[in-house]
Amino acid sequence: LSNPGGDLMKERNEIDPALFSTGAHILEKSNNGTKYQIECDTPNGTMQCIHLFPGIDLAYTSFQAFSCFSRNKAMPHILEIAYCSAGRYECEYKRDYFTYLGEGDIAISVLSPHREPPTFPTGLYDGVALIVDMSVTGSQFKDIVEGISIDLSELTSRFCTDRCCTVVKAPPELNHVFQEVCEEKNKKRLGYLRLKALEIFFLLSEILPQENLEVSVYYPGSTIRKIKELKQELMDSLDTRYSLAEWAVCYGLSLTTMKDCFKAIYGKPIYAFQKEYKIQMAAQLLLTTQLSISEIAGKIGYSNPNKFSSAFRSIIGMSPREYRNAKK
Repeated sequence: LSNPGGDLMKERNEIDPALFSTGAHILEKSNNGTKYQIECDTPNGTMQCIHLFPGIDLAYTSFQAFSCFSRNKAMPHILEIAYCSAGRYECEYKRDYFTYLGEGDIAISVLSPHREPPTFPTGLYDGVALIVDMSVTGSQFKDIVEGISIDLSELTSRFCTDRCCTVVKAPPELNHVFQEVCEEKNKKRLGYLRLKALEIFFLLSEILPQENLEVSVYYPGSTIRKIKELKQELMDSLDTRYSLAEWAVCYGLSLTTMKDCFKAIYGKPIYAFQKEYKIQMAAQLLLTTQLSISEIAGKIGYSNPNKFSSAFRSIIGMSPREYRNAKK
């Protein structure tokens, strides 16, 4: 290494300050990084940025929220390589077309202005991201390790030409390295994270062009909005017994598009989502009301209490009666 901890780190170390000029508040600041609270629909959004190299930060992100602040300006000199370890994040692929970052996925993007607030469809997102300010690094990230030069402009053109974001399933080698970075969250050993960042850049440059990558499907905003309306209706009408084919007709979608898009947004099939949500609502009713188990079953669309009990056990791990008694 060519002394990354010495004079090199003193030269324009910070990422473009405009990246965090709005929508973020500093919680902690040190020589090696800054922790931000991100403006969300809840107070539970944080980003821990660690300065690795001049113009390159590693960010640990954690959101227990459904949306966060909108960026109102384009920043094409900022390249972001994000990895999702849990939850889901809605990415704008190009104008009014969206794709979804789920567990084990990588999103490569340049920062464009948000037309809609960024959303986390399941109310949760955890991950890590390499944030690169190419106005600092230049188009070539080189001379950190002898013989290795990373062409950032080539990465940008490969994944971000005519679109804001590309989401791919992480190949095994990259998935392994990103998991190692995630596991380092509590220790945050600077030298170790620098080596891992270099490994990620190298693998992106050398492995991905030869891989048969699994690229996430993107959907038009009109379809996304219909699926979100369907999800809300499923939550509001727990005793509705429409078939999937009937739902598809109601929303003017093909059955395949409806099923595939719903799973892309929420990470699970419609019936699995509906079942889990119903059981969570039943669990709440068991704790907050004196309704009988049969009455609760009927409220969430189960005419047969035995089927309700079986479904409840499959999600919660105990029967409704056991759950109510255990929580008293």
